[in-house]
Parts: sequence; structure tokens; C-alpha cells
Amino acid sequence: MKKIASNDSMRRKLGLVGVSALAIMLSTPAFAQDAAEGEDETATEEASDAIVVTGTRIQSVSPYNSPDPVTVIDTEISAKEGKFDLAATLQSSPIASGSTQITAAISSNFVTAGGPGAQTIDLRGLGPNRTLVLLNGRRAGPAGTRGAVSSFDLNVLPQALAENVQILKTGASSVYGSDAVAGVVNILTKKDMDGFYLSGNVSMPFDSGGEEYRIGAIYGKKFDRGHIMVAADYKHTNELTRGDRAYLACPEAYTFRQDGSRADLVDPRTGQFKCEDLRWGHVWTYNLIGNMRLDGPGGPNTGINTSSGLASAAGRSTVLMQYQYPGETLGIPAFGAPAFSGDFAAPAGWFPTGYSAESLAVQNSYHPFVEEQTIIPETDLYTAYIDGAYEITDSIEMFGEFLFNRRQTYQNGWRQFWNFGYTGDLYGTGAGNYFNYWADGWQGVNLLSPTGITNQSDSSQEVDYYRGVGGFRGDFGGTGNWKWEIYGQYSKSNGRYRSQQILQDVYDTGYFQFGSCVGTVTPISGKQCIDIPWTDPNFLAGNLSQQQIDFLFDWEQGKTVYTQLTGEATVTGNLFDLPAGPLSVAAGVTGRRDKINDTPGEITRAGNAWGTSTSGITAGKSDTLEAFGELNIPVLADKAFFKEFTLSAAGRVTNVKATRASDGFSDSDKGNFTYKLGANWAVNDWLRFRASFGTSYRAPALFEQFLADETSSVAQGRIDPCINWGTNLALGNISQRIADNCAADGIPNNHSGAGVSANITASGGIGVLESEPSEALVVGTILTPRFGFLPDTRINIAVDYFDIKVEGEITQLGGANILFGCYDSENFATEPLCDLFTRGQTAAPFNVANIRDKFVNISTQRNTGVDVAVDIRHDFGKLGTLSARADMTWQMKDNVRLLPTSPLVSTNGEAGSPKWVGDFRFIWEAQGGGTSLFYGVNVIGGTSDVGDFLRRNGNNPCINSLTRGLYCPKLTTPATFYHNFSLTQEINDRFDITLGVSNLFNTRPPRVSVLNGGQISTLGPVVAASQYSFVGRRAFLNVSAKF
Repeated sequence: MKKIASNDSMRRKLGLVGVSALAIMLSTPAFAQDAAEGEDETATEEASDAIVVTGTRIQSVSPYNSPDPVTVIDTEISAKEGKFDLAATLQSSPIASGSTQITAAISSNFVTAGGPGAQTIDLRGLGPNRTLVLLNGRRAGPAGTRGAVSSFDLNVLPQALAENVQILKTGASSVYGSDAVAGVVNILTKKDMDGFYLSGNVSMPFDSGGEEYRIGAIYGKKFDRGHIMVAADYKHTNELTRGDRAYLACPEAYTFRQDGSRADLVDPRTGQFKCEDLRWGHVWTYNLIGNMRLDGPGGPNTGINTSSGLASAAGRSTVLMQYQYPGETLGIPAFGAPAFSGDFAAPAGWFPTGYSAESLAVQNSYHPFVEEQTIIPETDLYTAYIDGAYEITDSIEMFGEFLFNRRQTYQNGWRQFWNFGYTGDLYGTGAGNYFNYWADGWQGVNLLSPTGITNQSDSSQEVDYYRGVGGFRGDFGGTGNWKWEIYGQYSKSNGRYRSQQILQDVYDTGYFQFGSCVGTVTPISGKQCIDIPWTDPNFLAGNLSQQQIDFLFDWEQGKTVYTQLTGEATVTGNLFDLPAGPLSVAAGVTGRRDKINDTPGEITRAGNAWGTSTSGITAGKSDTLEAFGELNIPVLADKAFFKEFTLSAAGRVTNVKATRASDGFSDSDKGNFTYKLGANWAVNDWLRFRASFGTSYRAPALFEQFLADETSSVAQGRIDPCINWGTNLALGNISQRIADNCAADGIPNNHSGAGVSANITASGGIGVLESEPSEALVVGTILTPRFGFLPDTRINIAVDYFDIKVEGEITQLGGANILFGCYDSENFATEPLCDLFTRGQTAAPFNVANIRDKFVNISTQRNTGVDVAVDIRHDFGKLGTLSARADMTWQMKDNVRLLPTSPLVSTNGEAGSPKWVGDFRFIWEAQGGGTSLFYGVNVIGGTSDVGDFLRRNGNNPCINSLTRGLYCPKLTTPATFYHNFSLTQEINDRFDITLGVSNLFNTRPPRVSVLNGGQISTLGPVVAASQYSFVGRRAFLNVSAKF
């Protein structure tokens, strides 16, 4: 079947998890250096009082006694690995890299929330909008383009401005509110800088494409009662196209025979395996009366039936006619002269393809335009940042932050496009082009659909992001160590997105065109009409004149504005002392208003964009009011087997009101209560246990509530389980229940589904949607053994089991699931899903006519696994210090159930969702710290989609094709290792220079079969997953200076 667009379709943790003399997190290098040898644990703990701990507002909770696991990522270590933007650092951490992330490459090639070029963080594979991102402990507003903006875009803040990043690896809505389902990412910026700092980074792949350049400056000044910091940053990324890397270009089928030999077709024009991408340059010819048989030994129409498939109700498949361009020889037969009135004939040079292995091998399915396709977009990032604080009195401090970021991205794309009409001479009477103006020379009772290719399918985005924070904080003095803070925050994302569109009213001038359109004007775009030569081979090959380009295509610009206004007041302190320590509390209130206004371009709003959905303005707001509290209770201390035992509790109540802008309709969700209970038990100095259980929630995103009606179409055969239900029941393809319900609906058992596609209208679910509830359990053990025979060695080990379950996930079912859920229902007569679609089209009374696909609460998801972190550090004296760190995640379950009656679907261990990922890093530092060597290995576990494929393919590992024969797809990927090395030299305590190589052995993304039964998404011939590097081996240089 035809597709539209190649780039418009589709779904490290340098974890220094500190437990060094801590006992909860493996310490970051900076912290470990602060805890000098000879310091006892008490002194170390006292020195850490100022450390921010993500997951609580209580001052007395430290990394040592938090019941929740927290990973701390040191951005300086990330830079040593060649990762100098937050997206690369966070998305490759084991807690994230177990699932496919939205990178610039993924968002530029598939439809994702936030629009093309956006980069987000998704913990545990639960989705970016179920991971809360904080900036200095405060919720960071979303950024992006198009209606589906709901997550923080990691492009907004340069990594050079981040001191470190803390990742809370469990739900925390009771502390932070909505979206903290899978965890919380807290980006902490640099503060208290004193002096002038310059830094720059260059990343140069060994092959051209994907180069990165960055330069930044920071000026900081500390004075008696405060500080101020001003920073500016610029980063440029060169485009990486498919043609820049051989392993991203030609997508060979990469299939095998049962004896292990390659089953790919060989294109005789090149002598190489055929490239299996989108087909182009064909005239799709619909066989209406059985007139597409070649001549044979017995005379006219006695040869091979080129249309012998089962794609149509009459059992006659569509034939792709292909032109033999100058300089090539297809080597396949053409149709002979017509043998009867209405018999098919094509102009000289056109040949039928796809009906045999020989004719399929020469079928055009890879165009040079494909190699122009953007993988990583050309990107420019401009950032300005200001941070300051001033002590008004000894107990009151005023503080503020301001951030501005501009992102500019550009994607080169390509797409198919087609039209419809009859042959010019239906009955072979010499009518020429009487029945179709552009089909002269084509004859027979056939429907034609010439399908060309174009590279006029580019897009670009410009997103301006503003964020300002201002507030006051201080203490009340006296006993109890009571502190308070009140602040206001405002963020705004102003996104402008441009795209090239094929104009519907221009397309319509060629739709069943019976005469010239010259002299007329298109009704919407107002263009002077020209006749498009739809069956011209050069036109179909993408060789359009400038006049044709100007007529068919136009640019449009849409705009997405998302604002967030927040106010919060908190207080924390000690109520009174218990025998084991002070009982500490924190409490506060929050108010927040989120607003969205997404206005698509004029062409889309007018319904004049061919081949894409029509949509309106998505606009509305939500108002959130919350009250929250926390309690930390020390139960035992300094007892046998109880060096410390602490309990904690947190709770939050939330009220949300959503209002649609178009008509003022509103809906409220009040009294949403979440809680968390935790325990921390230090048995002795080297053994500690921790656990927490809590509930979280996610309020419906604005676009999920307010999405304006978007209309699109889908083929009947892709959605309707009642098509040929009699035959499918006999073959075991559907259940008896589905067959019975189709019959009860009055649908004949031989209903073919032939005819026009069904219309689908997608819309927001305000008034229906509720918040998604979730539960999270974390149980962990921390070991910090110290051995007398290894006085200079520190060993820290943390092991945590996690179990997160989300109920009532908000999703769109899609047309196929709506109809399946209806006809598979035990209560068919009253099944609500059956009310979401209607049947009945002109001349096709049983076809599906319209489907309404709202966002609904229906899906469930569960993710379980184990995190392991190991940190070993040994001081060799004059030979320096060696640190070895490992962070690993084993994913045990990754289950999704869409409908209550749907089977449980597991993606665990499949492509894009490996069961195991890990990072291993070794750092040697010379005595005195002037020189250091870094060596790291990032490991992505192997994957297999064989199980799913077997279940869908009748337990057969191979596919038997009429044209290709028996072939077996490769559906596994091996464990993938990325090695990274760098050398850092400090010069005169002022300059730091790092030179390194990332992906030292040029490891390529794993290859799977392109013809895989739709099991695995690919970019060219490789797996389309963010865990793998598309750029290849690259050298990098980091330089910094302070004055």
C-alpha cells in the first residue's frame, strides 16, 4: 500500500549513585574529593547538610537517610565521555536507555510529542509526560511545537550551565505533584561562580555529517550578601543525512533462507541486493475487469496474470506499471496489443512489475531523494541565563533566575504523492485522452493512480523559551531550624513551525481530469492553473519544473504558545526532639496555571493540505491548586542492629480545573490525593536497607483535553474485523465471538470492505478524562564495606528493586482497536466502543463511514526491574587514584494492556527495550589532580522480537511469499558495546583541555531485516532506537578557562 512521508510518520546515567560514606547514593567525584581521608563519617555528614536531595523538602533528610534511590550525574564526567548536552547525558543513562527516547533524530523522523527537533527524557519507558523535570528544584515548563506539547525540552538548557543532575528513581507526586510517575529529573545549575569562565566543545565524526560546535561564557561575582551569575551559550549541530552513512542508506531486505543463505532479491541493474524502501515512479493500475494478463505462447492474454493476488474484492490485485528509463534494461515483458474492447494497454516503455520475483527485483523502491533525508537536523541553540541572590537581612534572602533559549532546526524530507483517474481511452476506440486528460496512450477499463516522489517536503522549527523565577527565602530564627520560601515562576514556549504542503485544491485539478484546467484559478490557494503531467516518467521520478513546484507546493507556518505560571510557599523545620533525633516536617501550597494555544498553518486549517490531517486550533487552560506535607520520624538510633531507623510520610491533595477556550466548557478533578510512606534502616556502618511505597498521578495534558478535531482517513481493511468474517473464522483468524457479533450487526459473512477509506476524527477528551493513578514500590540495599587490609579503598554497592504500575493511562485507541473492542465484547449490545463509529457509504452500506477517536483513560502499564550501582575507589599514593563505577538496570517486566479484554503485551527484551543496559567507567587521576584518563563502556543488551513474530505468524519463523519465496527475517540484535576514551590535562590551575574519542571502534547500529512483518521499526537498514549511535566514531575536544 502507499505511504505518505518518510519523516512524518510513526510511536548514564553517569550514575554516580552516591553511597560513599554516604550510604544512599554513590558519590560524585566532586563530593568524594570533599570527603578527605581521615574525616570521620560524622564530619562528612555534617559537611553535606547543604546538599540538595531530590525527593523531599525536609532539611534534615540527606543522601544518607533518604528512603528513595537517587542517582547523581556529574556533568564534568559526561564531558569526558564526549557528551556535552543534557539530552545525550540523560538519555543514555541506564534508567532511561532501557527504552527508546525522543532524540532529535527520532523526533525528526517520526511523529512525537513536542514536534520535530525536540529532545525529552523518559524514565522506565513510561513516557516523557510521566517523568517530571525540575530546574533547581522547581517544575520546568514544557517547550516545543505543534499541539502535543507537554514535556520539558532538554535543548532549553546547555549542559555547561548544569552543576549536576539528580534523578529520583521512583514516583513522587506526593512531593512534586503531577507527572512524577516514573521519577523526577532535577537539573541543578551552577551558582556562586566567582570570575570569568570560557568553555568550548567540538565533536568531529570521522565521516562528515553530524559535527557539533559549542562555545559558552559565564561571569560570576560573589559579594558579602549575595552573588550574581550571567551566562551565554551557543551550539551548532550540522545535519546528518541518510546518505552520509552507508549503514543508514540502502535498506536491503536482509532476509535468509532456512539454510542460512541470503534470501534477498538481486536487482539485475546493479548486481546488488535490492533496496527495499518506499516505491516510487509507478502508475498503480487497478484491475477492474480482469484485463491484465501478458501475452503467452497461446497468443494474446494467455501468459502470466500480473494481477493474480487477493488485494481486491474481485481477487485481482493492483499492478505497478514502471517506466524503463534511458540507460537501463528491466528485462521483463511488457503488455501486448489490446485483444478486446476494454483490454489494457500502456504506452511504449512501460512494464508491469511486482507479479514475480524477476519483476519485483527491478521495481523502483529506492530513490536518491532518500539519501537527502535528515537523520539529525541542522540545529542552532542560543541561550542566555542569569542567576542571583541577595540577603536583604540576616534572615531574608531575595533570589531570582532568568533563562532564554532559542532553538532553530531544519529537516529535509521526501514523500510519495499520487492522483487518480481513468485511462485516456477506456474502450480502445482511439479516444486518446478523452476519459482522462493526463492519460493519453493508456487504454482499457482500468483506474490509474500515478505515484511520484518529491523532495519538496521540508520542515523547520524556531522555538523561543523564556523562564523567570523570583522569590524570597529565609529562616524564623530561634529553635527548630525553621526555614521558609515563597516564589513565583513564569515560563513561555513560543514555537513557530513551518512545513511544505501539497495543496489539495491543486491536486483536485488533476483528480479524474477530463480537460485542460488552464485559464482557471484554484478556489482556495488562488493559483493560476497549469496542467500537471501525472503520467510523465520524468515527473514521477521527481524531476519537476520550477513552475510545477510553485503550483503544487506551498509553505505554511503554525504557532504553538505554551505558558505556565506558578506560585508556591513552603515551610520546613523541626517540631520537637525525639530520643532518636528531631521530628521534622515540611508543608506548603502551590497554585499553577497552564495555557496552550496551537494554531496550525492556514493551509491545514483550511483543509487544503493534501495527504495530511485537517485540524483546528487547540487552546485551553488548566488551573491547579495543591496543598502538601511531609513528615520525617527518627524511631531508633545508635542501638544494636539499629544504627539508624527512620520513617517518613508525604501527602498531597490536588484540585484541577480545565477550561476549553473555544466554548468555555470546563471540567474539574478535585480531591486527588497521593501519598508516600518510606523507611530507612541502617543496621550498622556498612549495611543499610531502604524502602518506599507511594501513589502518584498524571493530570491530563492540555492537548489531550483540548485537541481540536483532526480528520484523517484509513483503509477499511486495516480497521474492520468483520471483513470476510466467514472465511476468517474458518481460517482461525478471528474468534467465534467476533463472528457472532458481526452477524448480529447485519454484516454479510463475505463483506469485502472494498470502497472508500473510513474517516477518523481525533479530538480531545475534556469532560471524559480523569487523572492517571499509579503506584510505585522501591526496596533497596546499600553496602559500604571497609576493610582493614584495604585502608585506601572504598567500596559502595547499591541494589534497588522497583515496581511501577499505571492504571487508566490516557491514550487514543485508534480505529482498529475501537472496532475490535466493539466486536470482541461480551456485551456487544451495550458496548460503549460501538457508539464511536458508524457504517454506511454510498454504494457500500456495510463499510465503516466515520470513527471518533477521543483521548480516553483505558490502558494499563507495569514496569519492574532492578538497578545496581557499584563504586570502587582506590588511592595508589604517588601513582594516583583509580575509580571504577558501574551502573546497570535489569528490566524484568514492561507490560501494557490497551483494553480490559486485550491480551497483555510485553515489549521487554524487544528492539528498543532491552532487558539489560549498563555503563562502566574507569577514571585514573594523577596525584595532585593535574592529569586524568577516562575509559568507559556503554552496553546495550541484546534484543529479540522472535516471540512476538511467531505468535503473529502461526508459530512459523519464516514467511512464504508468492513472489519472494520462503524467507526468514532476522529479528534479533546482539549486545552492543560503545567504548569511549579521553585524556584531560589541567594547565596552571586555569585551563582544562580534554581530547578523546567516542565510539572508539566505530560500532554501528544493529541491523535487522527490513522485511520483518512490521515487527521492528527501522531507519534505513538499522533499528530505529535511540540507544544506538547513528553518527559513528567521533573525536572530541573540550577546552575551558577561568580568569
